[in-house]
Amino acid sequence: MIRIEEINQKHNRVKELLERLHVKGILLKTQANFCWFTAGGSNEVTIADTLGVSSILVTRDHRYIISNRIESARMMEDEGLQDLQFILVEYEWYEGNEYEAVKSIIDPNEVVCDVSGYGYLSKQEDINFLRYQLMQPEIERYLWLGQKASQAVEAALYMAKPGMSECMVTAEVLRKLWYDRIDSVCNQAAADERSRKYRHAIATEKKIDKYLMLNVNARKWGLVTTITRCVFFGAIPNSLYKQYEDNTIIECEMMAATKVGVPVREVLQKAKELYQQRGYPDEWKLHHQGGAQGYRNREYLVYPDSKQIVLENQCFCWNPSIAGEIYGTKSEDAFIVTKDGPLMITKPASFPSMNITVGLIEFNRPKILEIK
Repeated sequence: MIRIEEINQKHNRVKELLERLHVKGILLKTQANFCWFTAGGSNEVTIADTLGVSSILVTRDHRYIISNRIESARMMEDEGLQDLQFILVEYEWYEGNEYEAVKSIIDPNEVVCDVSGYGYLSKQEDINFLRYQLMQPEIERYLWLGQKASQAVEAALYMAKPGMSECMVTAEVLRKLWYDRIDSVCNQAAADERSRKYRHAIATEKKIDKYLMLNVNARKWGLVTTITRCVFFGAIPNSLYKQYEDNTIIECEMMAATKVGVPVREVLQKAKELYQQRGYPDEWKLHHQGGAQGYRNREYLVYPDSKQIVLENQCFCWNPSIAGEIYGTKSEDAFIVTKDGPLMITKPASFPSMNITVGLIEFNRPKILEIK
């Protein structure tokens, strides 16, 4: 499928939403929705923002790029939108504004937006839902990204040594990702006791002694995938080996339970039961267990009362974790739900691995890397 065909199909999804909401236009301002609708384009200048620097106005028959003069050429040329049936509506950065540009096309009262606070009615949840079910080209891009992320994280841990800081190892991951122009929008590294104490241990200058748990959220074409890997310097203690294996089995059971049409809260309930069965009854309370993924780190988290239903070709990433007495563990790889079972996005690239069978599904999962 060529890019314009993908965009046309997404335009059809938006048109169906226009009819359901009884409005004439939808304004997409977030980076996530811009990337989604343009089939991998970007309105980003800084990854620290949720919003982009240009917006898309979608009506029944047309799609517009609403942009100030600073960004317009890059949107149309670098992002290739001039060849994809986008109409540029440009304004001066020093005297115009986006609202007036939209008003020149359509009554703003007939427009809904993917964020609130800009003079439009927000329909964020309805709009974001459009991107949850991935198309085949998105799946192909995701698998490429997952392979690159897996290779980068595992290669960085192979070169890690005691005495290096968490941020030094993280920097090596980022260096490898940037060779392929992949951003990491979240970087976590937990050395030794930090792995037990903190569920979201952002990388610091702490030096590694025996153990490091490393995590990145890698993004390209707007798609985000998450991966966690662990390394131990010396012989892995039996207690840590068992804890990590239990942790990984819980994740595999959660992935196997994530089937088309299943309420997501049932997967969380399954996780709670698995923690209990393996002797960690309260661990699930200490960290969210993950949820849907796609054009955000998590499109949504799953809670005991969540109402969402698993969709076909939807990405998920569960992240069960166990604090342990000395070291913490987490098992975390992204996958796509298909009618034939989980399709792994991230998976062992060069790490030692183990096979875990759940029902008829066999998972190949990474072990802790042992460096003696």
